Amino acid sequence: MVNILCTVLHSLLSCLIPPANLLVIVAVYQLMRKQPGTSYIYILNLATADLLVGVMCISEALDDILDGDFDRSKSFCLLRIAMSMTPCIGSILTLLVISLDRYLAVRLPLSYPTLPKKMPVVLSLIVLWMLSFLFGHLPLIFPSLQQSNYTGYCGLLYAAKSEYLYTICFGIFAPSLLVLVCLHVSVGSIAYLQHKRLQHACAQAGSLRSRLRHFKALRTVLIVIIGFGLSWGPYLVGGTVQAACSSCNLSDTLKDALFLLGETNSLINPLIYALHSKDIRSHLAKLLKCRARRRVKPLASNIRTVGSWDGGWPEAPGS
Repeated sequence: MVNILCTVLHSLLSCLIPPANLLVIVAVYQLMRKQPGTSYIYILNLATADLLVGVMCISEALDDILDGDFDRSKSFCLLRIAMSMTPCIGSILTLLVISLDRYLAVRLPLSYPTLPKKMPVVLSLIVLWMLSFLFGHLPLIFPSLQQSNYTGYCGLLYAAKSEYLYTICFGIFAPSLLVLVCLHVSVGSIAYLQHKRLQHACAQAGSLRSRLRHFKALRTVLIVIIGFGLSWGPYLVGGTVQAACSSCNLSDTLKDALFLLGETNSLINPLIYALHSKDIRSHLAKLLKCRARRRVKPLASNIRTVGSWDGGWPEAPGS
């Protein structure tokens, strides 16, 4: 019964995550054409990482349907784990870069628009994905991190040693979350000070309005970070407990329930941006309306040909 439920949930995620993130990618790309900005590039990168997680959900759903036939080979199991961990690491590092970018925008409201953008963004994304690939593929790069007694049951602690999980938890996730918390605490203190000075700084109203915009963007990032912690936190805590406790048996729970919960984060992120980011929400609405009107347009043209309507079809918003 549990296996059937996991198969259904994996299949559901594989059907929902890719199209949801593809819609965000298209909407953000349209925004970038109208309003170029570094934050949109990072959001695009985050959606791309979540899209890759959705692609891996498809392979996991196929594996569940075929009753684990893909897991007989340890090399294939390690490759699947690496391809799942790499975009997850890319997601948390992207959140870190987004928060740092928003922090600079709030901390340096006057000089931030004049800072060079293109080269730092390109370098940060290159370093981000190099680190994600390196940490995600550590067991394949260093065979000493592989389990010697692989039984054919594919799971992180079945195919890789506990040292790899320690490296992921305390080398990537814990430091990143600590930096994220520090950045948001610092931004919160800046917001508090600006709120107290708001009524006494009418001459700088434009700068303050700019900061308020960045505060709203950081609020969305904070919600994304909370969603990430709630989704992947139980898996990381459970994996650490399993790696440290030899008498505990959480491997099945880690492989099925907790890892599945972590993958739902890739569906939560596009929903958060669709609900809390006004620009992305409006472009998603325009995109969906545009597609709906294109489906109805041939019927309208036929009606106009008969002569019963001659008012013309209204142009889709944003087209």
